Amino acid sequence: MLEILGVDHWSEEAYLALIDGDPLTADELAGVTTVGRDLLGAVLQRLEDRGLVCRVPGHPVRYAALPPETAIEVLLLSRERDIKRVRALAHHLGERHRTARSGQDAAELIEVISGPDAVARSGQQLLRRAQKTIRGIDAPPYARAIDGERVSSHVNVLERTVRRRFIHEHGTLMMAGQTRHIEASLAAGEEVRVLANVPMKMILADDDLGLIPLRATPRVLDSCILVHPSSLLDALSTLFEMLWRQAQPFLLGQDAADGAAAAGSAGADGEPPLSKEERRIISLLALGLPDEAIARQLDMGHRTVQRRIQALMVRLSATSRFQAGILAARRGWWDPDAHD
Repeated sequence: MLEILGVDHWSEEAYLALIDGDPLTADELAGVTTVGRDLLGAVLQRLEDRGLVCRVPGHPVRYAALPPETAIEVLLLSRERDIKRVRALAHHLGERHRTARSGQDAAELIEVISGPDAVARSGQQLLRRAQKTIRGIDAPPYARAIDGERVSSHVNVLERTVRRRFIHEHGTLMMAGQTRHIEASLAAGEEVRVLANVPMKMILADDDLGLIPLRATPRVLDSCILVHPSSLLDALSTLFEMLWRQAQPFLLGQDAADGAAAAGSAGADGEPPLSKEERRIISLLALGLPDEAIARQLDMGHRTVQRRIQALMVRLSATSRFQAGILAARRGWWDPDAHD
């Protein structure tokens, strides 16, 4: 576990042994760990250098673990400083790279990425380098990492302070498991909206890089264009903001919305609050999903969903699915403006 802070396996084992007991000599430490006696001197020296252990006065020399809260915090601060220096270097090298390219042909403001693996890696790198914002339009086909998992922002964005906004094409909500995937993104702080039709897939990072498919309607995501600062990148940014204003907020799985709905649904007449499952159904109804798609997303039987919808409509005295959504909003069961 401490390897992330630059502490190797042997050093971690020795440190944990010292935490669990009294100060030990090197020979005693060799007896309670798997660290070889020939390695132990160097291991203890590394632990001392990192401020994790100290020597106890007396003879023979004994070693004691320093308080983990303080020692590990110092290592964390040191690692953060190293990361900041590397980022500053990367930014400096990036400026040099852009300056060197500024006098070259305008066509070099874009790079063609070929091959499914290269496309997936480019998507991951774009998400991981973001410092302020990630904006994206989500639609099939999806890039997959080497382990087969879909490249997603809530996994690959490293800075939790990065604001992430994604527009999902309405048709993707018919795909099995898609709302579960979106719920995971929402839980990680992502803002999500839904639009009936989107013109293309895209990812924009910090207003200085973009990634779009090479072909308008690819069947397989095996080629993309990496867009550097240019009028094309500006146009993509403007397009996203225009579509974001038109898109409908996706509220399913929002804890805050669930809490408000639960509170709002218990009215003065003592009417019981909606269950989480019922609120999920209301949210999907409001997004215009048919019964079959709702059943797939909630992993429920088609007839079960139909019965639940009918019961909600009776409870709301609604004569249509659309009216049910309006009446649910009036009762505080669903807030269509929660993300505005």
